[in-house]
Amino acid sequence: MPKAIKGTVFYTLPEAAQELHITIGRLKGYLDQSRLISERIGRTEFIREQVLRTYMSKRGLTLE
Repeated sequence: MPKAIKGTVFYTLPEAAQELHITIGRLKGYLDQSRLISERIGRTEFIREQVLRTYMSKRGLTLE
């Protein structure tokens, strides 16, 4: 379940990978290639919902 922090929705890497229908390893590869951007809050790495929506819309996908 995505987390809302100060009005912004964040997905953990496993949640984002599930939404994109890819493995966590492939998602980390996308992050390394700067195809997606993540943020670390504490010890957890998150991806903003807006970043996921933008990435998916470029590929003709929708966020579930």
